[in-house]
Amino acid sequence: MSQFQVKIVGDFCNIRCSYCRNRDYEQGVKSVMSIAKLERLFVFLNSQQQKKLHVNWHGGEPLLAGKNFFNKIVELEKLYPNKLWSNVIQTNAILVDSDWACFFSKNNFHVGVSVDGSEKTHDGDRICATGKGTYQKVMRGVNILRNHGIYPGTICTVTKKSVGHGREMFLALVDAGFKSIAFNAFHNTASEVSADVYGLSDKEWLPFLIEVFEEWVALNDPTVRVRELDSMLAWMKSKTANCCVYRGTCHQWFAIDDVGDIYPCERLGKETNFGNIDSIKTVEGLSNNLMYLQWKDSIAELPPKCQTCNLQSLCHNGCVSHRKANEGEVPLYVYCESRLGFYDYLQRRLNLTGKEKDHA
Repeated sequence: MSQFQVKIVGDFCNIRCSYCRNRDYEQGVKSVMSIAKLERLFVFLNSQQQKKLHVNWHGGEPLLAGKNFFNKIVELEKLYPNKLWSNVIQTNAILVDSDWACFFSKNNFHVGVSVDGSEKTHDGDRICATGKGTYQKVMRGVNILRNHGIYPGTICTVTKKSVGHGREMFLALVDAGFKSIAFNAFHNTASEVSADVYGLSDKEWLPFLIEVFEEWVALNDPTVRVRELDSMLAWMKSKTANCCVYRGTCHQWFAIDDVGDIYPCERLGKETNFGNIDSIKTVEGLSNNLMYLQWKDSIAELPPKCQTCNLQSLCHNGCVSHRKANEGEVPLYVYCESRLGFYDYLQRRLNLTGKEKDHA
């Protein structure tokens, strides 16, 4: 099943995160998808065979498109009653007011909010154009959503600056009332990675995961879910994790920008362009596109380490945007050792817990 991230405002954003993978582009230039292009987009999306369609409205900051634009989205969805539309929006929540919250509630939009842990760690990177932190503005928007019965999950980006604060970040998100938490290891795809002061190394990621896991265990609250922990615990039962970076389904994710250009998942930036929805008129046409097929084959190729790994069928060489290779080599997941190390840690930890119960 194809998944589409629609960047309706391109890279246009109302804040200036220091680590943003879009910082090489013009984030300050207002750009909103035209209504004509939006109508064309729905023709394209409706061409899919499956009945249920998932659309992730993304940015930049998607709320900058305005309320009239989102009303048009709902209006267009009603023109295709044969489909079941599932809408997700990822926002920094700064623009959220009661009208936005009412709209999301009335139209069953799922809302995700970007919060980087505690006020201190968040404001260290997620700043406005004047350099001031945005945490208080974000949480004001989150509380408005909650007052309207919407309880957003959060994505927390972890960088080289914040990776040593795992306990603080996790507990701050829990204290702030978040029940669904995801941590993204930052590995930039816009600037030169080797020179990126924010990019997280493999060695730094594993201690962070272990620290969060131990705090989650100590919390003993089954209502708090952490994506990275859920995914790895699924592995422990030889089950496939739900998260895309564990499923090997990168070829099913696409980003469509404000002018209708189609790319792979937005994490991969703009280096690979499959065409435009004006020329590739259907999803089937995209799946048969030569450039797409070549790209799909290239990401399926496994490096030697994966070919001999017992966990390959669960890992699939990780996220495509988090792979790196020397010249002439097949790219390998940059957090490979962290992933394997965390799996081994959980095995030892859970076995120890089981033995302690047996002797209780």
